[in-house]
Amino acid sequence: MIFVRRSFQDQPVYKLVLRHYIAWLLAKRFPLSWAFEGTRSRLGKLMPPKYGLMKYVLDAAHATGTQGVHFVPFVTSFDLILDVEEYAAEQTGRVKKAESLGWFVGYMRNLKKPSGRIRLDIGKPIVIENAPGPEDKRALERIAFSVAVEANRVTPLTVSSVMCLILLGTAPRGVTAAELLATIGAVKEWAQARGVRLSKELESADDRALSATVDTLVESGLLTRYEAGSENVYSIDPAKHPMASYYRNIIVHHFLDRAMIEIALFQLRDADSGDATAAFWAQVDRLRDLFKFEFFYPPRDEHHAAIEAELERIDPTWAKRLASGDRGVAQLIRRCQPVVGHAVLLSFAEAYSVVADLLSRAAPGEAVDDKAIEAAALAEGKQAYLLRRISSEAAIGKLLFANGLSLMRHMGLAEPATPDILAARRALLMELRGLANVMETMRLSTLALADRLPPPGEGHA
Repeated sequence: MIFVRRSFQDQPVYKLVLRHYIAWLLAKRFPLSWAFEGTRSRLGKLMPPKYGLMKYVLDAAHATGTQGVHFVPFVTSFDLILDVEEYAAEQTGRVKKAESLGWFVGYMRNLKKPSGRIRLDIGKPIVIENAPGPEDKRALERIAFSVAVEANRVTPLTVSSVMCLILLGTAPRGVTAAELLATIGAVKEWAQARGVRLSKELESADDRALSATVDTLVESGLLTRYEAGSENVYSIDPAKHPMASYYRNIIVHHFLDRAMIEIALFQLRDADSGDATAAFWAQVDRLRDLFKFEFFYPPRDEHHAAIEAELERIDPTWAKRLASGDRGVAQLIRRCQPVVGHAVLLSFAEAYSVVADLLSRAAPGEAVDDKAIEAAALAEGKQAYLLRRISSEAAIGKLLFANGLSLMRHMGLAEPATPDILAARRALLMELRGLANVMETMRLSTLALADRLPPPGEGHA
């Protein structure tokens, strides 16, 4: 174990010693392990990589002529994580608790609580036969991207993550035990058809193991189970939505292509788009651009091919249906039910809308202060939730707001306010709110489908 300072940009001697030490470890073929995000993700999903130690390894390999360096992505998955409540609280602006002796004692006591299972998944190694030179930044970025994509690929669906995805997607409505089992089964079949990894409890269809995990989630307070009626009903307390979103975010990348398809179809349903096929791909590309700071995308041509493959699984005649216009779009939407797009992307759109709203109200000539915007967004986000302009506190978070600001900066909307920039900010705000409204329609369509299903014993779903 090597203790490395969090920051040493202005300490050339420290950097030199560390680089030589890593070169020595590499030459001796010692394995190194580190979180290449640089820290634990506060959102649940994989964050953009920190290049520091990866660059040091590659620089050392280049300097010493070491060949065949293997970067092996591995993912550790937990049914429950003790720190998630603290992560969620920090994202909403609460100051992190000091790590005192009392804190340590409390932490150790909490370890006695049941936390379910731990799973380790190992991806295919990214092999670097000849390390790039220190000045080749593009090569470093490509390697880091490859590691991130492989880490995402081997991230499994777990009971915790799937249940949070389902229940956040139906909230504030709960889900009966029968509905939950049916939806979990549908997600399982969907994942198996696409080669997505599943936890043992999901893969084996072991009802006893599944029930034990659900009991653990209920006992932890993450899920609520109502047992007084004729059917058990599961839900997530609105106050726990930020915590639940952490577990959901671990797996949302697996559903991203599906979510983009669904949202693009719902946008076409209520629009006079003319060429529906061209409009569909324009909507997909726009969603890709809007959420470029949240996910790792392949090149655009590869991404379109992946979208087409998903459409083929939904309906082999998708191209003809899409080209036929409104009727074909409606048929494709029916084949997508139950939809998941709102459960995947709504919190991001709502968080971005809070930032866009703040910046659209700036005075002419006013500059953007990142810290001030973050603080104001936390307050405005809470107000927006109370007024139900956003649907869940899962959309209130410092990292979400930071990525929303990054998007606006990328679009050239974070410069000092001018009439044109203010108009463009308002246009983006209207677009994000419209997108959120589309996703609310998607949620209601899924709930309407659930309400049409016969209760247990009166028919077959």
